[in-house]
Amino acid sequence: MKSRKFSFENLFYNNKFLLVFSLLLAFALWTAVKVNFSENSTRTISDVKVTIDSSLAQVNDFVTFVNDEDLYVDVTVSGKSYDISSSSFSKTNIIVEAATGYVDTAGYKVINLTARSDDTDVSVTGLYPSTITVFYDREITDTFNVEAKVNKAFDELTTDGYVVGQPVASMSTVDVSGPATVVQNINKVYFEAEIDEKEIPLTATKDFSAKLVYELNNETGSQFLSCASVDEETNPASITIPVSAFKTVSTAVKFVNQPSEYENDPPKFTISPSQVKISYNPLEDESEALNVGTIDFRKLDNSVNKFTFKVDETNGANIAEEIEKFDVTIDFSSLSKKVFSQIPANVVILNQSNDYEYTIDNKKGTIDEITVIGSADELEKITADDLQIEINVSKLDLEKTAAQKIRVSNISIMNKDLKGCWIYGEYTAYVSVVKK
Repeated sequence: MKSRKFSFENLFYNNKFLLVFSLLLAFALWTAVKVNFSENSTRTISDVKVTIDSSLAQVNDFVTFVNDEDLYVDVTVSGKSYDISSSSFSKTNIIVEAATGYVDTAGYKVINLTARSDDTDVSVTGLYPSTITVFYDREITDTFNVEAKVNKAFDELTTDGYVVGQPVASMSTVDVSGPATVVQNINKVYFEAEIDEKEIPLTATKDFSAKLVYELNNETGSQFLSCASVDEETNPASITIPVSAFKTVSTAVKFVNQPSEYENDPPKFTISPSQVKISYNPLEDESEALNVGTIDFRKLDNSVNKFTFKVDETNGANIAEEIEKFDVTIDFSSLSKKVFSQIPANVVILNQSNDYEYTIDNKKGTIDEITVIGSADELEKITADDLQIEINVSKLDLEKTAAQKIRVSNISIMNKDLKGCWIYGEYTAYVSVVKK
């Protein structure tokens, strides 16, 4: 069998080949005409970012402040369709600049924008907006106290039997940065919480998320303020709204330096008023009494002892009534007293120096008249040997030769069987000190 030789000329007698060849030739001719003779097209590209050149403004330490949304513009470009297609040309190929001149005063400045293409075959034919507003000023940071604020009146937050205290911000101070003229116009900084109707009435202390609010004399430029102290994820703003309930409790006093007999069984006393209405935190406070003051047993003798405690921040912080004072009466008139008219032998000198000798002057001071209060039976058993005097000499002037007056630190009854006796009053001694 003879092989057929390939002939290029024979292809043109093949109808299928002629069809394919004609189509390819037509497409090539169309492309050539389109590329070389078609008219230019236009296309608008959105969200092109503006670059601000503020090098001249920085001569006066000015910083440019601008709203983020103002940094993006729409640019219209012109060119051959294939040159400005989305696959060939994007916003990264456009440079939009706001060139500022020398700036020597703070405030808003309107600056013209210029735009150009990095492709010589594409030209910029439109720009919107064509200007940008920039705030110039020195940037400073200042510290402000924070106040807590809610969007409702206190009486709207609770119901009967409860009361709202002063809200407390989660931070006492914050650092605010921004244009100097704006920061200097800040009057107050708030953490403000908006309480939803579904969350009231409040019946216990509760924390709420809050927003940062600036109170300014002039709102100009306030959008450029920032607060590094507050971070929504790591350190969000919040306020605590303290809520207290009401209850009526008995009044009481606290005793110190009491003998062992009274440690677990305090002496009987009367307080006027004997009960008081207080506000309290229902989640924390389970106390059934209000301590109105402290009574030192060393101030109690064998008589009717009376004390008055004025209502102040110590004992009246939670009192919900108009009360000015508490009168306390302790009747020890059934007890007796015994006075020791000689200095007990058991004297302990505390914090003495090894290089000096200390001597108590028996003719001066009050330790030769020590009064003991107790029952007649116990006082009959007590002797001077049961008493111990402690004198702290750490503050004596070692250079003085004359006897120095010093307060007695403590006088105690060493006999543990005398459980209901105590030392009444405060005492002083005169101590002489000489170098060994």
